Amino acid sequence: MNNFCKKMISLTGGAVIALAMIGCATTAPSANFTIKPPEQQRVDENDVATIKLESANEVSMTDAEKQRLAKLIISKIDAKKRENTNAEDPKEYEFEVIVTRYEKGNAFARFILAGLGQIHIDAHITVFSLPARDKYAEFDIDKTFAWGGFVGASTKIENVEHGFADGIADAVIESQQ
Repeated sequence: MNNFCKKMISLTGGAVIALAMIGCATTAPSANFTIKPPEQQRVDENDVATIKLESANEVSMTDAEKQRLAKLIISKIDAKKRENTNAEDPKEYEFEVIVTRYEKGNAFARFILAGLGQIHIDAHITVFSLPARDKYAEFDIDKTFAWGGFVGASTKIENVEHGFADGIADAVIESQQ
């Protein structure tokens, strides 16, 4: 095998490892339920979901960050609910998301040592069935990213938000399957 082939194999292997580690930023966390959704009822393709996202008083989030995260959560819910077909009448749900921790971390610290400069997103979610506004589900969810090196340095909170949003969608759409 010539040097060129060896270098290509080495670069390809490194790229695969880097992509796998970035994938950790986008994996969905599990929900910690205080109220589980009813067994026979799940959000499906006929249903309408809206979101109300706020941050706790001690959490610093710009309006643009709140809007981006809310839009992402709704898009993940809409994409996943299409997997659940149902002939029943459409239902409406409101997702009340209170972000309790939103830390972008420090890319340089993550580059230096894994575990430093971590990215965190935590929230308390209450899902109401409308129009009665009955509690359908209630849970906490948290997402942390702590990889180091180049992957840690190049990962942003926007990458981690995808996994966080998937976790919320999974909690009410896939939890009964």
